[in-house]
Amino acid sequence: MNKIITILLFLITCNQVFAQSSFIDKNSDEYAQLERFEVKRGKMSEDIFTGSSAVSRKDAVMFLEEYLKYLQDEELEESNSKDIEEIQAILAKNSEWTTDKEGESDYTLFDVFYKKRAEFFSVDHPDFFIAANPIFNYQQMIEFGNEEQNLFQNRKGIEVRATIKDRIGIYTSFTDNQERGPMQHQRYIANNEAIPGGVSYYKDFKPAKAGNANDYLLASGYVDAEVIENTLNVSFGHSRFKIGDGYRSLMLSDFGSNYLFLKLNTRFWKINYQNIFMELTPQYSRGFDRLLPKKYAAMHHLSMNVTPWLNIGLYESIIFSRENHFEFQYLNPVILYRAVEQSLGSPDNALLGLNFKANPNIGAIFYGQFVLDEFKFSELISGDGWWANKYAIQGGMKIADPFGVKNLLIQTELNIVRPFMYSYNNGISEYSHYNQPLAHPFGSNFAELLLNVNYKPNKKILLNLTAFYNKQGRDSSATTSYGSNIFMSSAQRFNSYGNKMFNGFVSNVVYANANMSYEIKPNIYFDLGGGLRTEKAESAYNPTDNSAFVYGGLRWNTVRRRYNY
Repeated sequence: MNKIITILLFLITCNQVFAQSSFIDKNSDEYAQLERFEVKRGKMSEDIFTGSSAVSRKDAVMFLEEYLKYLQDEELEESNSKDIEEIQAILAKNSEWTTDKEGESDYTLFDVFYKKRAEFFSVDHPDFFIAANPIFNYQQMIEFGNEEQNLFQNRKGIEVRATIKDRIGIYTSFTDNQERGPMQHQRYIANNEAIPGGVSYYKDFKPAKAGNANDYLLASGYVDAEVIENTLNVSFGHSRFKIGDGYRSLMLSDFGSNYLFLKLNTRFWKINYQNIFMELTPQYSRGFDRLLPKKYAAMHHLSMNVTPWLNIGLYESIIFSRENHFEFQYLNPVILYRAVEQSLGSPDNALLGLNFKANPNIGAIFYGQFVLDEFKFSELISGDGWWANKYAIQGGMKIADPFGVKNLLIQTELNIVRPFMYSYNNGISEYSHYNQPLAHPFGSNFAELLLNVNYKPNKKILLNLTAFYNKQGRDSSATTSYGSNIFMSSAQRFNSYGNKMFNGFVSNVVYANANMSYEIKPNIYFDLGGGLRTEKAESAYNPTDNSAFVYGGLRWNTVRRRYNY
């Protein structure tokens, strides 16, 4: 990665560097509202491309200010007063990018803290802007049938975002975490030796007293620079991204661990083009401290508003391993990776993808993804279940304010992933990082139907319901693969033909979680919720498991912890 770092340093020290920004967390409460406003706008925006890997605060503000002006028309303002109020609240949390730079508090603490309503400490100077906020989340959970365990999450830390002379943008966060999640979360960690949600290294927390609890540090940080004004942004750091408009992503999800990345984002006319280069960790077994091996990824995603109501995206990625160095031929930002792979002797794992989003101005958005790992048309039409017909399909819909209910967003989604999708034959180049999938958390050989509902009855309360039904054909051992475990080599497949959906030992998972978030002050939330998870299997290898739980907690400047896998 040394050459990548050198390129970055050259770019951010060029004379023509302009504005830059940090990114909005796609799991945040504000992002759910941003999605609803996009649906209601009734056309594709050239300010935000939600199907791309990240939406910057700057671009979100540009979109919201444009939509706000539209709503403040005399004929629309009265009927959209709640939306106007919500947009103004979001703008106040990103005031460094707003046109009027508002967001000042009606009061301050010691005339030092909370000068801006949403920032614990901030300095707005002509040469720079800096905001520093504490991060805190304490949650208690009761899982029925598991009352003997004290289930909790304890997170504390700090985040800082800054701009310097309109040349350098910086974001960094650091938290210390202790957690004992529900039993399905504990089993996931035991089976995968990994913790979802950005975590890499972890250790047991007071094992002699508690057991099944984990202690880990979680850090994220990056630098972002706009090298060509309103055209080319370069970002470098440690984080994770998601591509697509779905609740899940079959291309790249933010489910797993953070990784080192270099991201180029080029935007002009109706086009947004992203290149992401990553340094990843292949599958490994935990043990003594040692330098872990490395693998790498290169991805590009081209998104274009082909009509005012239709966006189409093209995606390609390559996962490869070398002796701890990047394959520099993949640094070419415009070449077809498959052609490079073949010129190198075809040693690497390539994926191709297509995604779309349609906003026909009927109060709904339709979206989808198609991802191709391997494919042979003659084998597909033969119907013989050839193992290497590997592809994944997603289709979904978002409906804003249905039945005249204001501030309501309903999302439904279907995901189907064929057996052996994302796997590879060398145990290294599978589509994964740090013992977790880079795409859907269930791996492959499954179908999933999902519902996600966000409703904001007033400016203080956000209600959320997330539910899914997942049917998967699981593997039964570490030696024979039916196509669900992406970490098993495809050479261990049970057969080359006769591979159909749900082959193996069928497992049915039903999950539902209802949550209420009450915003006490800007970015300070009280959460209360509960739900259930059932897993019915046809084999003792995948035991039947039922769980119901309730929880409550307080969080400050952080997103809510979810166990939706």
